[in-house]
Amino acid sequence: MSHAGDLEPTPLSPRAGGASNAHDSVRNYSGIQRVLFITLLLHIVAMTAKLGVGFWTGALSLIADGLDTLFDGVSNLVGLIAVRLSSRPPDREHPYGHRKYETLAALLLAGIFFITAWELGRDAINRLLDPPPVTVNAWSVGALVVGATIQGCIGVWEMRKGRQLDSEFLRADARHALATIGVSATVLVGLVLVRAGYLWVDALVALLVAGIIAKIGVDTVRENIPALIDEAPLAPENIGAIVAEVAGVESYHRIRSRGVVDQVAIDLHVRVAPQLSVQEGNAIADEVRRRLLTLPGVTDVTVHAEAERDVDSAADLYSAAKLAAQELSVVVHESWIQQEGDYLSMHLHVGVDPMLSLSNAHDLVDTLENTILDRQPSLTAVHTHIELASHEFLPSARVSRGLHERISQQIEVATAEISRISHPHNIQTRQVEGKLFIVLEAWVDGDLSVREAHELSTQLQDAIRAAIPNVGEALVHLEPQPA
Repeated sequence: MSHAGDLEPTPLSPRAGGASNAHDSVRNYSGIQRVLFITLLLHIVAMTAKLGVGFWTGALSLIADGLDTLFDGVSNLVGLIAVRLSSRPPDREHPYGHRKYETLAALLLAGIFFITAWELGRDAINRLLDPPPVTVNAWSVGALVVGATIQGCIGVWEMRKGRQLDSEFLRADARHALATIGVSATVLVGLVLVRAGYLWVDALVALLVAGIIAKIGVDTVRENIPALIDEAPLAPENIGAIVAEVAGVESYHRIRSRGVVDQVAIDLHVRVAPQLSVQEGNAIADEVRRRLLTLPGVTDVTVHAEAERDVDSAADLYSAAKLAAQELSVVVHESWIQQEGDYLSMHLHVGVDPMLSLSNAHDLVDTLENTILDRQPSLTAVHTHIELASHEFLPSARVSRGLHERISQQIEVATAEISRISHPHNIQTRQVEGKLFIVLEAWVDGDLSVREAHELSTQLQDAIRAAIPNVGEALVHLEPQPA
C-alpha cells in the first residue's frame, strides 16, 4: 500500500544510516574458516583409521562408523565453502547476500546421506541373513578408541571456539561431533559381542548407524527447507514489541522477515504523525532500523514510513463513497470504517430502487464497490448491505446543462452570504421524481470545531432550499481550506 508523501528508504546495509549490526560487524570469518579447516583434518585422521581397519577386518559396523565420521568431514568442507560465500557482501545480482549457496550445498549433502544410508542398510540386511566372518582384534578397538578420542577433542574445542566466534554453525557441528562418540561406543560394544561369537551383531549395529545417518539427512532437510521457502525466522510479535518502543511510531504493520537464523532480512511499515517533516519521519525510521539490527542474526532491515491516517480520513472516505453512489443513482448511509493492522474496510448500507430485480440490484452495488475501491486505494475491501430506497431517493435523471448552471449560480450566491464558507465546487445535481437532489463541497477554516462546521453546513443547506425551488435534498460537504 502506498500513500502520497510516504517515506520509503531503500534497503540499507548494516552500516547505512548510522546503524550497525554488532553481531555481523565483529564476525571473524577467517577465524571460523581456520577452525573448520583444522576440524576437517582431524576428521580425516579419524575417518582413515576407522575405514582402513574396517575394510581390513571386514567389520561393517566399523565401516559405517567411518562413513559417519567421513560425513563430519564433508560437513566441515561444506562449512568452509559456505563461510567463504557468506562473507561476500551483497551485490547487484544477490541483494540479500549469498547465504543460500550453503542451503543448497546442505541439501545436496542430505541427498548423499540418504544414498549412503540406503546402501549401508541394504548391505547390513544381507549380512543379517548370511553373516560373513568378521575379524575383531586390537586394531579394531584401537581404531575406535582413537577415532572417538579425536572426535571428543574436536567437539569440546569446536564448541568453545563457536562460542568465542559467535558461530551457530560451529556449535552445531560440535554437537554432532560429540554425538558420534555414542555411535563409536555402540560399535565397540557390537565388536565385543562379535568377538564373543554373535556375528549377526555387526550387521545389526551397521543397520543402526545407517538409521542414524538417514536421520541426519532428514534433520538437514528440515533445517534448510524453511530458508528456501522463505519461512519467517522471526515472530512478527517479537519484532513489533521492539518497534512499538520507538518514540514517534504511531502504529506499524506488514512486518515480514526472511532468510536463515544468522542472516535475517526484515521489512516493515511504520506510521508516524502526518505533521512531521520528511527528515523527522526518516529519523524515526532510522531508529527503528538501528534497534532491529541489534537482534542476533539480523543483517538487513528496510523500514517504510507512512503518514498516520488522521481522524478526518473516515469522513473523506465516506464523502467519496457518497459521490460514487450519486453517480450510480443509489443512496448510501450508515457508513463505518474498520481497521485491523493493514486491513482497512468500509461498511455501507445502500438504498436501491425497490422495482429492481435482485440480480440487477446486486450488479449495481458490485459496481459501486469496485468504483470506491478504484478511487480509494487505501481501502482493502468494501462491504455493502442492500436496502430499499425511500421515495425521496429513487433512481434519478441528470438535469439539463442550463438548469445545472442556474443552480450553480444560486449556490454561489447563497454561499457568498455566509461569511465563513467559500468556494463551492464539485456541484452535482439530479432529478428524483420531480425533486432536485443537490450535492456539493465547500471550504471552511480548518480550525473550526466539528460542531461549528455542522452548523455552517446546515445553514448553507437551508439557504439553498430557500433560494432554489423544488429541492428535495441538499447535501453539503465542508472541507478545510487549503493553505
